[in-house]
Amino acid sequence: MKYLNRNIVLLTALFCSINVYSQHDHGSHGSTHATSLEQPPHGGIVKKVGKYKIEMVTELFLKNDQLRFYILKSNLKSILNEEVTGEVTIESNDGETYIQTLQAKGNDFFVAQLKSSESFQATVKFIIKGKTISTVFTHQGIEVNQSSTYSCPMHPEIESDTSGTCPKCGMNLEKQ
Repeated sequence: MKYLNRNIVLLTALFCSINVYSQHDHGSHGSTHATSLEQPPHGGIVKKVGKYKIEMVTELFLKNDQLRFYILKSNLKSILNEEVTGEVTIESNDGETYIQTLQAKGNDFFVAQLKSSESFQATVKFIIKGKTISTVFTHQGIEVNQSSTYSCPMHPEIESDTSGTCPKCGMNLEKQ
């Protein structure tokens, strides 16, 4: 019994040390893969542009300032918007294109207005200390047509614009 307890303790210690070793940090031996995922700091879409990253945040339900742009350093910290100018060219899905000068807000972001909540492409350009950086964002917008189709799971050829029951079998129609 004495040897059995000792062996259990030794095996437990061995497995724990193997588990700890397998969880080591790869940064100490020059590995190039990331050990953590980078999350956009403001919940938007981030694009890398040279030594900077640009984040576009969309708030389509707001009346004003639906687009916010942040210029980020490599550590995802916003740079101050002093001595930075920018403009955005927005092309809507119907082909309308308009250009806006970005307005500095707070101390670290810029805003722009949208004419509609439909899908769009935004080409943003900033001038930072005399150097221009630019990238393109796309956004799906808010779908205006919220109509749904309902169909029977047993008879897919039965379709309706409203919920209800299948005329063939009486099953509830499911939203597609």
